[in-house]
Amino acid sequence: MTEKELELLIKEREMQRIEFKASFGIEAIETACAFANAAGGYIILGLDDNGDISNLPLRDEALRDYENRIATSTEPSVAVDAEKVPFRGEYVIALKVVENPLKPVSFKGRSYIRKGSVNHKMTPAEISECHLRSTGSSMDAVTVTRGTKEDLDMDKVADYMKKANSEKRRNFDLNDDPWLILQKLEWVRSETEITRAAYLLFAKDPQIKFPQAIIHIGAFKDDGFVLDGEDISGNIQDQVEKSLSFIKRNIRRCIVITGKAEHDRYWEYPMEALRETITNAICHRDYGSPHTIQIQIIDNRIIICSPGELPFDMSIDKLLNKFHPSRPRNKIIAQAFYDMHLTEFYGSGIRRIRKECEINGNAFPTLSNEAGSFTTTYFSRQKEGSDTINSSDDTINSGNDTINDDSDTIKGGSDTINPGDDTINPGDDTINSSDDTINSSDDTINSSDDTINLSDDTINLSDDTINPSDDTINPSDDTINLSDDTINLSDDTINPSDDTINPSDDTINPSDDTINLSDDTINPGDDTINQIDYNLKQQLLKIINQKEGIKRDVLAVEVKKSIPTVARLLADLEKEGIIIYRGSKKTGGYYPIEIQDSNNK
Repeated sequence: MTEKELELLIKEREMQRIEFKASFGIEAIETACAFANAAGGYIILGLDDNGDISNLPLRDEALRDYENRIATSTEPSVAVDAEKVPFRGEYVIALKVVENPLKPVSFKGRSYIRKGSVNHKMTPAEISECHLRSTGSSMDAVTVTRGTKEDLDMDKVADYMKKANSEKRRNFDLNDDPWLILQKLEWVRSETEITRAAYLLFAKDPQIKFPQAIIHIGAFKDDGFVLDGEDISGNIQDQVEKSLSFIKRNIRRCIVITGKAEHDRYWEYPMEALRETITNAICHRDYGSPHTIQIQIIDNRIIICSPGELPFDMSIDKLLNKFHPSRPRNKIIAQAFYDMHLTEFYGSGIRRIRKECEINGNAFPTLSNEAGSFTTTYFSRQKEGSDTINSSDDTINSGNDTINDDSDTIKGGSDTINPGDDTINPGDDTINSSDDTINSSDDTINSSDDTINLSDDTINLSDDTINPSDDTINPSDDTINLSDDTINLSDDTINPSDDTINPSDDTINPSDDTINLSDDTINPGDDTINQIDYNLKQQLLKIINQKEGIKRDVLAVEVKKSIPTVARLLADLEKEGIIIYRGSKKTGGYYPIEIQDSNNK
């Protein structure tokens, strides 16, 4: 390395590939281990983070000693090249670490990986992934315990072959035996050696071996009230469309009045971007994790949480790079999804998501990579001024009389429309009233900027009375939200289908009336999507791994939670055999259970 190259590294602050150490020690060996498990890097000895130069032995014997200490302390052995580099009139030592072909590399029984400017101890999942990748394999190529040929549905394999051919991604002979095709692809090795990928894609019941391979999806109010829920199971390639169908029945469509014969219609969320995100969640999740994919629809946002963080050498910053490389965790599943044109192999998913969000008028989603999962959060489409009718493709159609002006415009300055039993039922008509008043029994609809703005399909009557006689209110998928109003029905029937009556301080005062829900049930499933405890446990475990022997009170401060809450979660982790408390009450602390086992050995 030359002085100019060192200056350039310092200037660019490539902390993923360079670390400064005033002296040589254990931390330098840990850094060499982390670099060897990734793409390599440089350790600069004799230079601290502030750029101050310290005096280190520069004899050739000292350089050889640094090389030998790293080589003998790591397993597999890491080869390091040490050299003196002139720097600002002095000399420093540059230790060049190259990526090791055999991974993971460990130091004192622990493996490290570089994340930003910090060395992190690798989790068991990362160690396994690192080893498989170094051998050219992946997690989904591992065979299923006691899986057999009889577990697979050959019709599903034939469907895959047809789809791959139709998408021009493969050229299978459709007369071939599907089992032989699986063998040629090396997705099965024998009648009793079935890979995880083949089982998830083609098994008659994949959840027998992989109960976690389902999607928990639910729609909620902000207060946690469950509106709808479903557990989506079956083969993973079929879960995408099932998830999108659920989302569509629980979100709104926006109709933008443009003055054209056909109004512009948009989903509240970009459906193609959601398709891409859900597909990626299924394709790239960690199937070794016992947790499920979770999708939450909450008022103004959709949260998609997939088990497994990004691959150990990938970050959100790299992911957002327009030309980031594709690093599939599950290579066989990724290939099958590519063959069926569910995904691409070029790391282009983020670009497509960004484009679809722009087209639909949504902000780019937020991304989170922590606590053992990757989470994508979409926010609902913003209204364009006042020109949006926000509804679920519903029609306001009441009474017997119709004002239908055949694309004419009713314009008036301070005019009054006072109908009795008339109905405003426009097709492609525009009601364009600036400060006009529709005055029906002391009610005022006052729309400025030519807008009828029904937010969330709500009929909101203030101090008014709907008193029909022998009429039927039969809304579909709408919400009647009455504030201080009275529905006084005489021999009437409220017969909603899958609808919600959510009154606030309202009175339902029927006289001999019937509420007949037609055997409809709000059945959100037996599961609650609530990752709060799980996320906190993962935070606690991460801190304990980094700060062995940490006390409970300090953990509470670290995660910003109360001591009773932290104590409860720590007790759960102890019961699960993940951590252990060692020492006295005053001086003891929490340790990862794997470290306790290692010390016993």
